[in-house]
Amino acid sequence: MFKIVARKELGRDAWDAFADASDEAWLWHRFDLQEALQTWAGSTDESFALLEPDGGRVLALVPLRRVTKRIGGCIPVSIFESLGGVATLNDIGDRRRRALLMAVRDFIVGRAGRGIVGEIRLSLPAMAPALRGALCPRVNPLLDVGCSNALTQTWVVDLRAGRDQVWEKMEGRARTAVRKSEKAGITIREAVHDDLPAYYRLHRETYDRTGTPPHPEQYFRAIWDRFLANGLSRIWIAELDGEPVAAENFGIYKHAAIYWTGASNSRGLQTEANSLLQWTAMTWMLNNEIEWYETGEAFPQSDSGKSKGISDFKRSFGGELYPYFKGRLPMNTAWERLYGCLQGGRP
Repeated sequence: MFKIVARKELGRDAWDAFADASDEAWLWHRFDLQEALQTWAGSTDESFALLEPDGGRVLALVPLRRVTKRIGGCIPVSIFESLGGVATLNDIGDRRRRALLMAVRDFIVGRAGRGIVGEIRLSLPAMAPALRGALCPRVNPLLDVGCSNALTQTWVVDLRAGRDQVWEKMEGRARTAVRKSEKAGITIREAVHDDLPAYYRLHRETYDRTGTPPHPEQYFRAIWDRFLANGLSRIWIAELDGEPVAAENFGIYKHAAIYWTGASNSRGLQTEANSLLQWTAMTWMLNNEIEWYETGEAFPQSDSGKSKGISDFKRSFGGELYPYFKGRLPMNTAWERLYGCLQGGRP
């Protein structure tokens, strides 16, 4: 019923034109993001599009990657991950859309069957026009693809109320942190191309502090070259005495924004520079027709530790809980069952 082609076979222009037009697509669907994610260790691109049988109109995009690790240094075990999920043609009709979703499911499960795959997971972008604000579905749309429900939440700030109300809705501790940072002498400027090395030094310091392996520098180079340079990202640098002490990167697309990546050193933490960066970015958003701002995935049930600290920081800028739609496609294989046990007893 459909023709399936790989992302590179379809090409950047056609791929991104569809992403621009589909209300279910957002930044994570863009052609160049798939290129950027390939810089991560063990990550290979498996993205594809569905076309009409004669190879005519594009009907859907599916960003997809395979992430492979080796057990004991020798046995390769993979997961399939779609950051963005299925984006279909607007007004395609319920019957044809259901057929598309089933074709997507069958294709991904079939692809996963060629190797040792423990899990297939999909997530939908909360900032896609079809999923945000009053249009947010009541039921996880990934159930229509055959996924089991793995719903979580994310913090979203409604910027449509205007600057004064957005400021007042922020928690008192966030406003206090912004003022503290200003009094400490932190200055903020927008990043330029030459700031990449400074940003990456801050990124490495942040990840070393948390004991997490840093992302490769090529990943941030892709963000600089393909997103920042094209207006799909804005990056601000916080400086103290002329030295970069913190930086934050925000994805910008379709009148919405997301807190994408951030980094800081010890001086940045002490002076609350990240809070001033958030407010600087939000002020820019308010002045540039950005209506929604996703500060990031929420962990409202965490009562201690890193997850609680991160979730509380993201909430403090006036965010409300919205669903972050996630799901898992069942494969019913021995490898899936073994992987589930290793991940904490999931079936």
